[in-house]
Amino acid sequence: MKGLENAIRNLNSLDRQMVPRASIWAVNRVAQKAVSVATRKVARETVAGDNQVRGLPLKLVRQRVRLFKAGTDGKRSTRIRINRGNLPAIKLGAAQVRMSKRRGKLLYRGSVLKIGPYLFRDAFIQQLANGRWHVMRRVNGKNRYPIDVVKIPLSGPLTQAFESATQNMIDEEMPKQLGYALKQQMRLYLSR
Repeated sequence: MKGLENAIRNLNSLDRQMVPRASIWAVNRVAQKAVSVATRKVARETVAGDNQVRGLPLKLVRQRVRLFKAGTDGKRSTRIRINRGNLPAIKLGAAQVRMSKRRGKLLYRGSVLKIGPYLFRDAFIQQLANGRWHVMRRVNGKNRYPIDVVKIPLSGPLTQAFESATQNMIDEEMPKQLGYALKQQMRLYLSR
């Protein structure tokens, strides 16, 4: 029992900020990892273009996520802000309009707009009234304005990926990171 009393006395004499610092460190690392896992998953699995190319540049998905980290100033939680709007096709890269002379399922007649590996049939580039350039396409079923911006839907994939990634990280990664952070804080305290 003498060793237990000694250990309790030693723990009570430790710095009071050690555990809060370790928990903040762990929360920030887990949040960063959740953002990384979710953005990679969305970038890898999203399908874009009329030729159904799988994958988007990771940079485009990562730009839509902002991480506000926890700090020692009283804010003990992280916040992840996600732009879940649809991604305009013009963001995929430099666009080229080509006349299709080949036969095939996609390239049968008319023009094809090519942006990197992605193809968009009957699409064109136009400058809008607000000064931005966008990839546009004629849309059947829209009576008044039959032209619409070509977009890649990201709302569903981003929501699903972040919900699953955050839950998974909290369940599996948080205890490990908290243990590592406490060990590191102890090491820093004892090395003084």
